[in-house]
Amino acid sequence: MRILHGLRAMERPPRRAVVSVGVFDGVHLAHQRLIRATVAVAAQVRGTSVVVTFDPDPQTVLDPSHAQPRLMPLDARVRLLQELGVQWVWVIPFTPSFSRMTPEAFVQRILAQRLHAIRLVVGEQFAFGSGRRGDMPLLRRLGPRYGITVVALPHVRRGGLPVSSSRIRRLISDGRLSQARQLLGRPPELFGTVVRGLGRGRRLGFPTANIRLTSDVMPPQGVYAVTVEDHTRRQRWPGVMNLGVRPTFGAGALVCEVHLLKFSGRVLGRSVKIAVHAWLRHERCFPSWQLLSRQIGRDVARARRVLSAA
Repeated sequence: MRILHGLRAMERPPRRAVVSVGVFDGVHLAHQRLIRATVAVAAQVRGTSVVVTFDPDPQTVLDPSHAQPRLMPLDARVRLLQELGVQWVWVIPFTPSFSRMTPEAFVQRILAQRLHAIRLVVGEQFAFGSGRRGDMPLLRRLGPRYGITVVALPHVRRGGLPVSSSRIRRLISDGRLSQARQLLGRPPELFGTVVRGLGRGRRLGFPTANIRLTSDVMPPQGVYAVTVEDHTRRQRWPGVMNLGVRPTFGAGALVCEVHLLKFSGRVLGRSVKIAVHAWLRHERCFPSWQLLSRQIGRDVARARRVLSAA
């Protein structure tokens, strides 16, 4: 897959571009439908599937006080787009200047002049351009002028409601992981970097990877069955995650610790993704470290059962 960053990066347009446009935070089921349709149409017309996305999220520029937290960082978003078969991803920096581009200018300058697009695949409620004034009627008027056929897909719905990033954020924050999973098409995920800890887990008999999270959306504090993935080295391990304040040792700042099952080696400094499969229990204070160690043993056994069935 070819990844381009910046407005000036598109020096030569792709061949017969079939384009989808959006932030695609979470790359959930509705996004996946759009992307798969884009890839399929590109194959039908012997063209190139292209996703135009933005970083940062436009809302952080247009209305920072009401900006929604991210479900995933840009690199994870791009990785999922690649897995869905996208050939080109063009990441456009969303700046105050870019936000003032009119819908007409976006179609002319970005879709027509830069990409030479022949198809545009979007959701039926797609809105774009300054003030989000661009809509489907405008696209259908402008498309023929520039040789662009607009393909509009209906909402993907689950539980009687449209699948959306904001809905998924609420579900994860409320701890309704199975419902979030149904909208994502995969377990909810956390992202971060493994950092040096205090070694308490090792003394308990369950060494942990301490992870400095970069995620904006997190489930409630507690103990979870998870899998941890290092994309760089293509490695994946099952584990038990504690997301909390470690009350047995004196409550402090929120920390994320994962005991990795079937693992030996070092993970310090690695960037990882944590897939959160199931809640196991609340975090609680134990009278002694021995009782905590026994409970962790029970957590590990339960996590093995949960993950073997996942």
